[in-house]
Amino acid sequence: MAIHEPLDSRSGRARDAVSTARQAQYIALLHRVPFALDAAHLGFLPGFREDCTYQQSSLCGLDLSVGMLDNDFRNPDLERYVERVIEYEPEVAVIGDAYDATEAETYVRTIRDVETRVPGTEFVIVPKCRSAIEAIPDEIVLGYSRGYADRLAHEFSDPVDWRGRRVHILGGSPPKQLEVIDQLTQPTLTGAPPADIVGLDWNGLHRGAQFGEFWTPDGWDDNGRDADHVTVRSLVRQSLARVREFWNAHGVWPASTPWTDGAVDYRGPSLSDLESAACTECSANIWTTERGPYVVEYDTGAVCGYCSYNCYFDHRHRNHLEELAGEQSVVVPPT
Repeated sequence: MAIHEPLDSRSGRARDAVSTARQAQYIALLHRVPFALDAAHLGFLPGFREDCTYQQSSLCGLDLSVGMLDNDFRNPDLERYVERVIEYEPEVAVIGDAYDATEAETYVRTIRDVETRVPGTEFVIVPKCRSAIEAIPDEIVLGYSRGYADRLAHEFSDPVDWRGRRVHILGGSPPKQLEVIDQLTQPTLTGAPPADIVGLDWNGLHRGAQFGEFWTPDGWDDNGRDADHVTVRSLVRQSLARVREFWNAHGVWPASTPWTDGAVDYRGPSLSDLESAACTECSANIWTTERGPYVVEYDTGAVCGYCSYNCYFDHRHRNHLEELAGEQSVVVPPT
């Protein structure tokens, strides 16, 4: 006589499996400092695209490892990308887009050749057709395109094609990514196993910050647009905190997150960093003033020169700019 497992026990196990599958190992933000540093402090995995860097030359002692290294999908070069992976040894490497099974197999062979040199790196292949999905072994993470791409995952596949696989969701706002997570992990009548959501990333929050907006689960909030004290950096930080709260509420935020250790010493801008002799505010020649130029580095990455303190103050205040490291970012000429 067969002894059947109680239904509530089976359903409980199914719920546990779904909860485990939904919880990501990392949530990444690809950007430069100071945004990448703020993201790391909030628990995000920082990184950048292979043709970029953190642009951290002004920060001395910054030891911010490359968490995620994306490929330059507009100008892909597999050999160049492999060189970047070996150089940076990222935790996550999105090696490329596979538009057919042959291309997917090329990526798989490359990963096999390289993974012994970077054993701590998790590789991601982004399939762009069903045959590419089938050509990628189960242990390699699949990149699910949801954001800005020439061919999104839902345009050539169904959720069942991704179930039972390890998946990284590429792009798309948190609500759009959550919709994908629900589709790939929720129980089905056929009993299909959930996808394992390994990670996800989204970089769209910086675009809203440029217009004085920060992201919330209910949409973009523009309360910072006319506030004098609000900066791009503070808006990005606000958005990151809201994104973290959103994923925590839905059981997706990682159980453990990366963190940066040690102090970061700011070097500050110098006269040699200036690209123009014209005052940013009034266009006067900064080298002909009595005291010489004031040089300032802002959190947007801009280095500006001014012919006087008044020009510096007026320009910064009117444009709601924030220095990268407070008073240390302003180089004042000696009297």
